[in-house]
Amino acid sequence: MSHGSTKAVLTAIAGNSVVTVAKFVGFAFSGSSALLAEAVHSLADTANQALLYLGIRRSQKKADEKHHFGYGQERYFWNLVSAVTIFFIGCVYTMMHAVGSLKEGNQPELSLIAFSIIGIAFIVEGYSFIVALDEFNRQRREKGSTFFTYFHESNDPTTVAVLIEDAVAMLGLVLALLGMSISAYTGSSIFDGIAALCIGVLMGALAFFLATVNKKYLINAADPDMDALAAQVWGDDERIQRLQRVNSIVISPEDSVLMAELELREEELFADMSQQEVATAVKFMEHQDEIRKSLEAEVKKVSPQAQHIFIEFVGFPRQKDHE
Repeated sequence: MSHGSTKAVLTAIAGNSVVTVAKFVGFAFSGSSALLAEAVHSLADTANQALLYLGIRRSQKKADEKHHFGYGQERYFWNLVSAVTIFFIGCVYTMMHAVGSLKEGNQPELSLIAFSIIGIAFIVEGYSFIVALDEFNRQRREKGSTFFTYFHESNDPTTVAVLIEDAVAMLGLVLALLGMSISAYTGSSIFDGIAALCIGVLMGALAFFLATVNKKYLINAADPDMDALAAQVWGDDERIQRLQRVNSIVISPEDSVLMAELELREEELFADMSQQEVATAVKFMEHQDEIRKSLEAEVKKVSPQAQHIFIEFVGFPRQKDHE
């Protein structure tokens, strides 16, 4: 999954870098507010996708003493930073410039060069979109989900971000083309400025969407699919009497924490044991539970913020150790 996401991001970075330069050149020749809005849009997308790539690389760092579950959530953090980047670089600046252009009434010089750049940009953005769409569909098929279900429930915001950014980029190009064409036909700069405003609003909506998607994974979001699958597997297991709860936390698209409390069947737990052995085992488990609760209470007393404690006893002294 990570390799496919990386390919989609690197393709988007390469495409947007070329398109950004071309659009700024087109603006220099034409003075079109819509074309400047698209240039800033591509610049914001390039910066955003560079941050997405940074998030992918940093999220692959191994767990250490400071981060016991690894650095997977760095992907969501840098995706969130990228959303803020799009909003301030793209939305705010573009709309401020568009409003200024509308007030001044500067008429853009719309030549074949400007329209050609829009066409080239659409081809490049379209290719990047196809790469991201192929990766998205590959991940979706692995999960066995429909397009819209996986779009809303995917825990890999990187591919989703590139996909939606490329789609918005192509929509922005259509708006720019419409505004520039109507301005060239009517001789009025108003339509060019309105197109720039619409592109700015589009980037603001994109930034809000990306921030919302990544926010949930930075506040210990659960993985409902994994919870349901684990509950089904354990629920069908004859050794399990009762499944009390299943909890999960998404660390990254490739890593989640799964916690559960299970009650075993007595006949399974005490199979091939005499009544005396069963009585001893019950006493042992009760005492073990008392120790566990005592250990939890001791930690909570000195560290009240430890609200969720999960203790697993991994070894027990053998009888010969006491002889």
